[in-house]
Amino acid sequence: MKTLIIAASLVLLGGSLGVAALFASSVPSFAPAKGYPTGRAPISVAIGDLNSDGKPDLATANFDVGVNSVSVLLNRGDGSFQPKRGYRTGRRPSSVAIGDLNGDGKPDLATTNNAAGVNTVSVLLNRGDGSFQAKVDYRTGSSPLSVAIGDLNGDGKPDLATANSEASTVSVLLNRGDGSFQAKADYRTGGAPESVVIGDLNGDGKPDLVTANGVPHVAVLLNRGDGSFRAKRNYGTEGLSFSVAMGDVNGDGKPDLATANSEASTVSVFLNRGNGSFRAKQDYRTGDGSYSIEIGDLNGDGKPDLVSANGDANISVLANRGGGSFQAKLEYRTGGGGASDSIEIGDLNGDGKLDLVSANVTSSTVSVLINRPGLCTVQNVERGFLRERNVVVQAQTVPAAKRTIARANCRVGKIRRTYSKNVKKGRVISQNPEPGTVLPNRGKVSLVVSRGRRPS
Repeated sequence: MKTLIIAASLVLLGGSLGVAALFASSVPSFAPAKGYPTGRAPISVAIGDLNSDGKPDLATANFDVGVNSVSVLLNRGDGSFQPKRGYRTGRRPSSVAIGDLNGDGKPDLATTNNAAGVNTVSVLLNRGDGSFQAKVDYRTGSSPLSVAIGDLNGDGKPDLATANSEASTVSVLLNRGDGSFQAKADYRTGGAPESVVIGDLNGDGKPDLVTANGVPHVAVLLNRGDGSFRAKRNYGTEGLSFSVAMGDVNGDGKPDLATANSEASTVSVFLNRGNGSFRAKQDYRTGDGSYSIEIGDLNGDGKPDLVSANGDANISVLANRGGGSFQAKLEYRTGGGGASDSIEIGDLNGDGKLDLVSANVTSSTVSVLINRPGLCTVQNVERGFLRERNVVVQAQTVPAAKRTIARANCRVGKIRRTYSKNVKKGRVISQNPEPGTVLPNRGKVSLVVSRGRRPS
C-alpha cells in the first residue's frame, strides 16, 4: 500500500517535484559540519562511550611527530563536544580503536605507532571517568598503520590485530585477561597493509581478519579457531586500497566487504558467498581520493549504506538500493579545509539516527555532521578539477544536473545560458549556491549553462 501511495503522489506532483519527493525519504542529509580542535594532524577517529554517561565520545590519533598523543573529546549529550584532552602515546600514532581491554566495563584505547623504528601499539586503560592511565607499549610488525579490537581466540577477552605496512603482515596480540598482551604472532598479508578489520566471515563463530593492502587487493585470513590464522586469500580491488569495512550490505546475513580505493577514487564492494569467500568486486565512484570507508544505515531504510572520507574535504555517501548495489554518490562538505583521512558512524546526539565524524589531518580538527533528514545539500554539477591529479571533471548536462540536484532534496532555480570556449553546449558552467551548501528542503540551485562557442 505504501508503494502505491508513493507512485500516486509522483503522478500528481509530476516532473522534478515528483523526483524530489521520491528521493526525500531515501537519501540521507546532514546539518552543516561543525569542527572541533584536536591535537595536530588527526589521522584516525573512533567513537565510544568513554565516561559511561551513555553518550558516545570521540578519540583521535594525532600523527604529528611532535604531539604523540590521542585527543579525547567528551560528548555534552547533544552531539556537541567538550574541548579536547590529550594523552601520550607512542611516537606518531596512526590509528586508534576503542574497546574494554581489561574487563572492568570501561572502554580503553589502543593506538598503532608508526615512527621510524618504533613499531608498537600503545594501550591506555580507562580510569573510569573518561580519563586514561599512562600508556603501555607492545611490539608489532614493522610500520603498523591500523589497529582493530576483537576476541580472536574465543576466551571472552578482546585481543588486538595490527596491519603492518612495511612488514606486509598482520600482528595478533592475545590478551592475558587483564588488559596486558602476549608477544605478537605475525601472519602474511602481501602488499603493504594499511587497514585491518575483524569479523566472522564464514559463520563458524570465529572472528576472521581482513586487510586493505595499499595495492589492488584485500587479504582475507580465516581463523583456525584458536586465534591463529590460515594463509591469506587475496581479492582484487580497483586501484590502491587504503581502508576496508565489513557489513551485511545485501541482507543475506553474511558479512560483506567494502574498500576505499584512493588512486581510483572508488569503493569496491565484495559480496560474501557464505563461506568466507567473495564474489568479484563491484566498483562505485566516490569523491576525489577515497581514503576511509564505513558501512551503516544512514537513511533508516534498513539497508546499510556506504560512506567514504575523501582527499577533497568531502564525504561521499552511497545509498543502498537493496541487494548490495548502490546509488550514485552524494557529497557532503567536512569544512576541514583539506583531506579527510578517517570516517566513523555513530548516533552522537541520541536521536536514533546515525551521524558522521571525520578526522581532518590538515586542519587538526574533527568534523561532526548530525543527521537531519530532508535537508537540501547542494551537489557539484559544474566543471571542475580533481585536486590530487589536476584532471578536469566534465560538467553535467542539464538533465543530469536536474536529476542530481533532485536526489539531494533540492530543485533547480533559474537557468541562464551563455557562450563558452571551454564548456560544451548544454553543460553546466557554474552554479549557485556553491557545492556543499546546506539549504532547507527543496532549496533552489541556479545554473549557468553553456551555449557552446560564440558564432564567428
